[in-house]
Formats: sequence, C-alpha cells, structure tokens
Amino acid sequence: MALHIGEKIKARAKELRIGPTELADMINTSKQNVYGIYKRKALDSELLKKISLALKFDFFSAYYDKQWQKSFQEGQAFYQTKTASVLKEELTQLKKDHQELQEKYDMLKKLYDLTEEKLKGKKEVVTASTSKSTRKAKQ
Repeated sequence: MALHIGEKIKARAKELRIGPTELADMINTSKQNVYGIYKRKALDSELLKKISLALKFDFFSAYYDKQWQKSFQEGQAFYQTKTASVLKEELTQLKKDHQELQEKYDMLKKLYDLTEEKLKGKKEVVTASTSKSTRKAKQ
C-alpha cells in the first residue's frame, strides 16, 4: 500500500486533538491549506519538517520501513569496514615510506659526516702547509 502522508498527518493531529485551524497557526498557513495537506499523498520536505516539529512526530520515518533501515545500516557497516580496510592499507604503505625515508636520511647523514671529515682533513693540510710557508718566509 502506498504511503499517504496527508492521512498520517491528519491522524496525528487528531490524536493530539489539534484542529486544522490550530495546526494552520502552528505552521503559519491557512486552514484551507491544512485541509489540502490532509488530501495530499506527498509533501515538500520543508513543509513536512514544519509539520513534524508542530506535531512532535517524525513524519519522515514513515518513508522508510524496517527492511530499508536494515539495508541502510548494512550499507553503513560495509562502508565503515571498507574504510577501515583502506586505512589499514594506507597505514602499511606509510610505514614502508617512512622506513625508506629513514634509511635515506641515515645514508645522507653518513655522507654529510664523511664530507665534513674530509673537509676538516683538507683544512688541516692547508693550515699545515700555510704554517710551513709562513715559517720559510720568516727565515
């Protein structure tokens, strides 16, 4: 059976003992529009939201049944599982990348240290030869 939202709204208003005039005031429309709403099978979502708030009932819930809810929840669970799986793969790749970068860093550090030692050795040779030249010049 197809959903007739207007009938559901009318039934809820009756349950709360709210007449068409009072509901009209609550949703800022006319009594005639409320009668029209009662006859409608479908409503604009903004209007349905106003009516839901006025009658303190979630009329949107009428549009989904238990099977729909179940499949939605299963879809959410699948998405979360898939997301977790993708995140695990990304984490594994990031760990590998980090390890590679750490190895490159260590290699560059060794190269830097060796270069510094070599430069220091050359500086000592230059300093020593400069000292010899200075001593010869003084003699």
